[in-house]
Amino acid sequence: MSVATVKVATTIAQQAYKHRTKLFVISASFSMLLFAGAFFVFMGSDSQGGNSGTAKVNEKVEAWRPVVTQYAEKYGIPDYVDVILAIMMVESGGDSLDIMQSSESIGLPPNSIGDPTLSIDVGVKHLSNVVKDAKKKKLDFWTPVQSYNFGGGFNDYVSKHGKQYTFQLASDFAKKMANGVKTKYSNPVADFNGNYRYMYGNMYYVKLVQQYLNAPSGEMGNADASALGAKDYKELMTEVSKYDGWGYTWGGSNPNVGFDCSGLTQYAFGKIGYNLPRTAAEQYNTSIKVADPQPGDLIFFKGTNSSRPANSITHVGIYVDEKRMYDANNSGIGYSTWNQGYWKSHLAGFGRVIK
Repeated sequence: MSVATVKVATTIAQQAYKHRTKLFVISASFSMLLFAGAFFVFMGSDSQGGNSGTAKVNEKVEAWRPVVTQYAEKYGIPDYVDVILAIMMVESGGDSLDIMQSSESIGLPPNSIGDPTLSIDVGVKHLSNVVKDAKKKKLDFWTPVQSYNFGGGFNDYVSKHGKQYTFQLASDFAKKMANGVKTKYSNPVADFNGNYRYMYGNMYYVKLVQQYLNAPSGEMGNADASALGAKDYKELMTEVSKYDGWGYTWGGSNPNVGFDCSGLTQYAFGKIGYNLPRTAAEQYNTSIKVADPQPGDLIFFKGTNSSRPANSITHVGIYVDEKRMYDANNSGIGYSTWNQGYWKSHLAGFGRVIK
């Protein structure tokens, strides 16, 4: 064992000793933590001002919300509280003492940390480091989440390739680091991509985390103003948010293969009981035209496909607010700005979907 490894191991042992009393209290008070976690969810906020209430996690993980909030505040990333809880679901589901599987981030073998509180401390600090580095490099929200799994080198890679997380970048980075070596990966999040991954980290990590998150209400706009009704609109946006960062797939209409623009709207609206036709032009023709769009209406564009007549309806997205839509386009799936530049120049109008 190297001197550096011994030093790290000694530090862990010292920190674990310091946390021993805290761990005893947490273990002895597990039911109280469950109650506290439930209380925070019920109230819709937490004492530290984190983004409480958007994580869809089990009771074992939710019970750690107060501890996660404490360390998220300590390391300056309070807006990542629910993401951290989702990471815990991906890493252990609450069933491991190394609850965030953070041992490797400090150079130790998996599951070397035997104190959940210490695991959270180390894991949140690691996430904080890559988040702060991402902010310095002016990267997006999701790149450092993938870097929690890949390491900070992925921040550098994204910084040189557009500064915006996409699944394709995660895949390309993993392929590079693994020298192209693949392995079978049967997780449903990989169904659209042939159920394989490269032998370096997990290129699906953001997708794994996102499945435990609802779309934050601030991102999805004013749900109460939606003509669909707040409940249906929130379910619609929660569904499409599962595919945030996915690449564009021509002809795709389900998660097994991916999505194009109208495939995404047809699939997501189908999840909340609306029967949309397949193409953007058909969706335009069957929707009720509106001049004052509300969240959840469809927004249509013309002339975006040079192989079709200039006035043809060739693109569709979900209207969010006076600036944003959610759509699948050549840059991938996610929020786009429709009220300026390219999209504004091709705007065709708005349509309301009815059952």
